[in-house]
Amino acid sequence: MGFWGKAIGASLGFAVGGPLGAVLGGVLGHSYDSQNGYSRQYFEREDHTWPEVEQEFDKQYLFYVSLASLSAKMAKADGVITSDEIRAFDHFLRFDLRLDVDERKKIALIFNEAKNSPEEATAIASQFKALIGYQREVLHMMIQLLFRIAMADGHMHPDEQRFIDQMASIFQLSQVEYQQIRALYIKETGRAYQILGVTQNDSDDVIKKAYRKLVREYHPDKMQAKGVPEDFIKVANEKMAEINKAYDDICKERGI
Repeated sequence: MGFWGKAIGASLGFAVGGPLGAVLGGVLGHSYDSQNGYSRQYFEREDHTWPEVEQEFDKQYLFYVSLASLSAKMAKADGVITSDEIRAFDHFLRFDLRLDVDERKKIALIFNEAKNSPEEATAIASQFKALIGYQREVLHMMIQLLFRIAMADGHMHPDEQRFIDQMASIFQLSQVEYQQIRALYIKETGRAYQILGVTQNDSDDVIKKAYRKLVREYHPDKMQAKGVPEDFIKVANEKMAEINKAYDDICKERGI
């Protein structure tokens, strides 16, 4: 059983406020209260900042909750959640994360609560970013997974694209970073260069340095240390395969 199967429905040992707390409270059947005696509490401060989450279990749990919540909001971006979108999300859980039936039912509770919640996607994304701190690889992984879910039915709906654009803006991804991720799923001219975050005008040395930097950043051990749940490391491995292929294609094209 993966991390999610072990965590969901368990006694979390921590309380979180804000929109994520509202979604979790709806699923667990109670509201979080800072006086409830939880050993770890993540509530908005008087200056409207959030304490950064330090424990990996808490960070990974919030990653799952945020992903399910944002996926629900993305599916509803055009005003209605279709059966195709539900099947696409279940397909992602079943075949990408390889969750069993019980695990998928549990994560669906978060999805269903979030889709009906008045909490805004922008607020959920902002809180998630604040709680984990600026961890570039984790924020990249969240955008990558949203692309993956959006493309699970074989095409990108304009409303889904606008939604992901907005999330990337909240996460403060640069245009180069965003295009690197987008190129993994949207095939366009110059895709290999976009995946590496370089241009066709860059020198061989610049391209080699960019490739080596990405290899270091997306090493599975580093991703897990940054708070990406182990279940998602498969996705990181697949991204590394795309990065390697892009570099190989450029090397063949240039005779490097």
